[in-house]
Amino acid sequence: MKRTEKIKIKLIGIALPILLLILWQYVVSAGFVSHHILPLPGQVLTTLVRLFTEEKLILHIAISLRRVIYGLLIGTASGFLFGLLMGLSRTAEKIFAPTFHTVRQVPLIGWIPLIVMWFGMNELPRILIVAIGAFYPTTLNTFSGVRDVPRRYKELAAVYGYKGFKLIRRVILPSAFPSIITGFTLSLGMSWVLLIAAELLIETIAGIGKLIDVGRDTFNMELVVAGILISGLLGFTMTKIVEKLVQAVQKGRVFEQEL
Repeated sequence: MKRTEKIKIKLIGIALPILLLILWQYVVSAGFVSHHILPLPGQVLTTLVRLFTEEKLILHIAISLRRVIYGLLIGTASGFLFGLLMGLSRTAEKIFAPTFHTVRQVPLIGWIPLIVMWFGMNELPRILIVAIGAFYPTTLNTFSGVRDVPRRYKELAAVYGYKGFKLIRRVILPSAFPSIITGFTLSLGMSWVLLIAAELLIETIAGIGKLIDVGRDTFNMELVVAGILISGLLGFTMTKIVEKLVQAVQKGRVFEQEL
């Protein structure tokens, strides 16, 4: 792609949210939608500034990020190991895959009442919901990546005498790395969405979901919209950070070179 085309695409990407803001302002100002239901952008900005100056916003963001990090680490670590096990062992796949594919059909939000009944109204249920959401994509993509390792890689590794853990470390994981990272990225998005839902449905003292819930209960739509925007921006920022880290790790990583 030419440099000028890249610049045009970036400019369009910058212009789009600006146009949406203008449209939002016009729709409300013209009376097509009541400002009691959809507040003006300026009202939302004022709410955000007030929350930030009172340090309430920082507290809500910090607590939500802590929950999603804990849940993401638990879910992706367990999903990676489980996916690796099924990918490496046909026997393990035959034993665990039917149960896994059945259980993952259950809507993730459907786990919330059961988890709350088991663990109560504390931090653990919210973290577990996030962990479950991260577990499925990581498991599936790790399994897929391990199974799709080209046969020629394994044959070449056998020539070099790679077996056991060395085979996994030097051949299987480098080849499956793109699929595993895709699973992690999907897990991050799923985890963030589920965290907000869990904070809305499970009583808590703070969090972005709590911020939205308070706005809903008090019919403070400025607060609701502010919470939604913060949620979207944080999710987008985390995804971009992960993408940059992945690009840095992938630089120069070529399987043939490692051999």
